[in-house]
Amino acid sequence: MWEFDRKSKFKKQYKLLGSVRQERVKKALMQLAYSEKPESLGVYKSSMEVYAYELGRDDRMIYRVDYDKHTIELVRIGDHKMTYGKD
Repeated sequence: MWEFDRKSKFKKQYKLLGSVRQERVKKALMQLAYSEKPESLGVYKSSMEVYAYELGRDDRMIYRVDYDKHTIELVRIGDHKMTYGKD
């Protein structure tokens, strides 16, 4: 099972999500935690060197995988503008 490293930006953005959206995040985190290759669940974004996990039509979760520490770094969460900083 993978450990999570929640960055401060991720924590702040998570608090802004409604309960339905937070529930989607929890389900996604469970999938990532028990995945053998968590990067396979996301789309690689080379410009940011991160993976984007789609949480529905509008929301994304941005993360990095560190195999040495066996952790998943949770970077950002939210709609396109919140995660990428643009429309």
